[in-house]
Amino acid sequence: MKVCGVIAEYDPFHKGHERHLRLARQATGSDFIVCVMSGFYTQRGMPSLLPADVRAKMALLGGADVVLQLPAAFSLREGDKFAAAGVEILDRLQCVNDLSFGCETDDVQLLQKAACLLEEKSDAFEGDIQKGLKEGLSYAASQGRALENALGEDAKRLHLPNAALGLSYLRALKRRGSAVQPCVVLRRNDYHATEMEGYPSATAVRAAILRGDWQSVKNSVPEKALPVLMEAIEAGRILYPEKMNAPLRLALLRLGEEGIRKLPGVDEGLESRILQAAREYMRREDMLQAVKTRRYTLGRISRAMCWALLGTEKAGLPESPDCVQVLGFRESARPLMKKMQEGGIPLVMKKAREEKLAEEMRWVDIWHALAGRSMAEHYRLGPVIVEE
Repeated sequence: MKVCGVIAEYDPFHKGHERHLRLARQATGSDFIVCVMSGFYTQRGMPSLLPADVRAKMALLGGADVVLQLPAAFSLREGDKFAAAGVEILDRLQCVNDLSFGCETDDVQLLQKAACLLEEKSDAFEGDIQKGLKEGLSYAASQGRALENALGEDAKRLHLPNAALGLSYLRALKRRGSAVQPCVVLRRNDYHATEMEGYPSATAVRAAILRGDWQSVKNSVPEKALPVLMEAIEAGRILYPEKMNAPLRLALLRLGEEGIRKLPGVDEGLESRILQAAREYMRREDMLQAVKTRRYTLGRISRAMCWALLGTEKAGLPESPDCVQVLGFRESARPLMKKMQEGGIPLVMKKAREEKLAEEMRWVDIWHALAGRSMAEHYRLGPVIVEE
């Protein structure tokens, strides 16, 4: 049995994701693909547009064999934490041979060299990063410039979003001494691209959904998965971003500077800027733009604000996943399910009965409250099973 792992968000699942799964299966010769997918909160610092079960079913109809949930304590984090938790889950399953990810470059040798540099930071390399920070650059930008200085012009491609995340995956594999092998699939579009041609990004598909451009949505989502998406939208199982505006502002004002300072990702006086923005602006997007600087990226600020909504301090976050929820699987993947249950991380099929998921369930409840949905509908759901 050969198994390929993928770490993703699929918010929503689209034709580019379907292409990735198809090419990953071909490149690795895998019998099964297991996806570790963000649940109700995403790495970009937002609640997911669609609930986890909907996105899992779309992925299963689009080429995945099993979908597991990356806990929010790690999905709503910076790239290194997000990647490390995803890699740990796949590695602890003890049956995954390969990890495939999309990237703006398929130069594996360049990626491996960069990963080594980042893991074995020399004094000169670390000094280069600190120089960038003193100039007011974000840590990611400082690190990117240091890589370019060390590896030359080719390293410019490593600044791009998926390349940066790919480096985090490679570093996580190295730290674990994992035998899982990387498999890079070249991306055909920009991660943040808003155009709808070819293989649109998830950003573009979300925008099309929010403006009601259903023809573009239809053109972007795999045929088998489209009815699942449309049924969820028609049933109101969607969280529109503007629903966050008033609750977020209220949460930040209640926390004050002292409370904001305790949120994950907040340091160096960022709390003052966030509180001032909450006092002045009504909309989340306006708050973000007011707080953003060269050093404080939109992603970092957005994640911190989302943690404010969830009422969670940095001290309350776990270091690593202690269990993983099964969101769904294909009927033909039962042999893989059996194999994974023999692995090194507990699989949860009935979430309401697992005490370890208490905090995760609280965060899921908040998603449903923001979306104006009953919490009970989530607790009634078991894993999605797709028949052949």
